[in-house]
Amino acid sequence: MEDLRENLWSHFFKSPRKNYNPYMFKLLEYPEYIIYDKKIMDSYKGKWHEFFGNNNPIYLEIGSGSGNFAQGMAKRYPERNHMGLELRFKRLVLSAVKVKRDGSTNALFLRRRGEEILEFVAENEVDGIYVNFPDPWEENEKNRVVQESFFKTLDVILKKGGMFYFKTDHDKYYQDVIDLVENLNGYRVVYYTSDLHKSEKVENNIKTEFEQLFLCKHNKNINYIEIEKIK
Repeated sequence: MEDLRENLWSHFFKSPRKNYNPYMFKLLEYPEYIIYDKKIMDSYKGKWHEFFGNNNPIYLEIGSGSGNFAQGMAKRYPERNHMGLELRFKRLVLSAVKVKRDGSTNALFLRRRGEEILEFVAENEVDGIYVNFPDPWEENEKNRVVQESFFKTLDVILKKGGMFYFKTDHDKYYQDVIDLVENLNGYRVVYYTSDLHKSEKVENNIKTEFEQLFLCKHNKNINYIEIEKIK
């Protein structure tokens, strides 16, 4: 463990620093819940069922934050495997703490960017994708997570009949995604609402930490879309 701590910085930085984020070292305390080494992740491409030790469906969350959503999903759906992508050390550790406290063994957090998914997820390996409250990139929409190129990734990794679930507080982003899917071949919007918490879906909704903030402090409507891959 000490050797790992001494050399951990080299996984993230080109040269040593005087001060490091203390949560970086805490990653080592949760090897069953956090993978930060890209080579290890890539070695599981097409074999994530081996990591989980079962053949249960795999769901991928892009931008898992501090793990509230992943914790809820893992607990509610023990028959699924939930993988969350996140970059920040503290959020990864907080996520691992939450699912470990519940005793869940079906959740995993990867320190990886969403645009690198094809490097560690194989064809038809995923049953569902979640993107919750991504940056809307106002006036610079080309940087958004959900755009036409994103669906080209889903073409590869998402099974036929698989689902993409999208939540946002940004009304224009919500409408833009609906309009985008209407013009895509191979996908269809099967459900949408501009006010999730006043819809029939609210009963089964699991809140993210950002969602809780929007509801409590800003009284903001939450937009929600379910999209099916049909080809």
